Amino acid sequence: MKIVAIPDSFKGCLSAGRVSAILKKAAVETLDDVDFVSLPMADGGEGTLDVLHRALGGTFFSHDVTGACGQPVRARYLSVGPTAYVEFAEAAGLSKRLPGFNAANTTSLGVGQIMVRAIEAGHRHIVVALGGSCTNDCGAGMAAALGVSFEAGNGQRFIPVGKTLSHIKAIRLNPLFFTKDGVRIEALCDVTNPLYGPEGAAHVFGPQKGATAEDIELMEAGAKTIDMIFQSAKGPKLNTIRGTGAAGGAGAGIIAFLNGGLLSGTETMLDLMKFEEVARDADLIVTGEGAVDSQTLTGKLISGVAKRAAGRPVVVLTGSAEGNLDALYEEGVTAVFPIARAPKDKDEAMSSAATDLLATAKDVFRLTRAMKA
Repeated sequence: MKIVAIPDSFKGCLSAGRVSAILKKAAVETLDDVDFVSLPMADGGEGTLDVLHRALGGTFFSHDVTGACGQPVRARYLSVGPTAYVEFAEAAGLSKRLPGFNAANTTSLGVGQIMVRAIEAGHRHIVVALGGSCTNDCGAGMAAALGVSFEAGNGQRFIPVGKTLSHIKAIRLNPLFFTKDGVRIEALCDVTNPLYGPEGAAHVFGPQKGATAEDIELMEAGAKTIDMIFQSAKGPKLNTIRGTGAAGGAGAGIIAFLNGGLLSGTETMLDLMKFEEVARDADLIVTGEGAVDSQTLTGKLISGVAKRAAGRPVVVLTGSAEGNLDALYEEGVTAVFPIARAPKDKDEAMSSAATDLLATAKDVFRLTRAMKA
């Protein structure tokens, strides 16, 4: 029996590599003869750098940069030939947020600082994995580190955060990113949300990042300000582009401030892993992540795996499943199994995730064995 395991991380408790190892243990202990293929994955969110390193090799470089709350943090980039890979969450991730800070007052400055280090080292192509941010500054902090200046009404330069984006009256771009021989920027998006509106960055992700209702309205107004400035200059209509709401609007910042392009993190990573080729003769494909909800269909790994499974059975193991999952089944998912073995709160669920995952995976494989008998 051939089983392909292609999980994302269970955020906050299990890395994708750990999930794969647990699934392999369950398969080996449950099935008599198994060909187990492990493809721990990321979709452009946290853990993407480590997945890329396993797939591409390369060398990590670490530097001290400014964290999302102004504190010093250590962040890496991965050097692979002329390309440098940067993970947004390393400098401005949710795990880097300090008490009392939320998306309205955090900054992506450190992300830009690590990009500067990569450029200084000679890289002329930078790929940024956007997922897992605790910011909603449209990537303005990142852009400021890269030589973009933002001016208030009095002409004074400042580095905007989410709640002060609407103070911007003028933006001066860095020509380095707009010339033929300049630096080329691309970003991997783990969502397809627009910049603003009911499905935009502030409304959908702001509450997850601690923002209040008042904060959300300030961030929404700021995102509209950025869009209006560029539209008035005959620039891109940012809110019409899928993925511009990624990383608190940093998807829009990549396009507007740095002349960059957005890529689907899921599709890019599945291509890199040659998933369709590996899964073509699989008896079972097992994927999963920490939570399955309405966001799962907006560019996340599970939906990408299901679409490319070519009719092979796809089982999802997850910490929690919320809402109507019919759309996920229509995409090609066979079944979804929350792993909790008994009622428990979030902290208890995270602490027992490894043992619960092992037990649930064994049950899935026992069922698969019975169906194949």
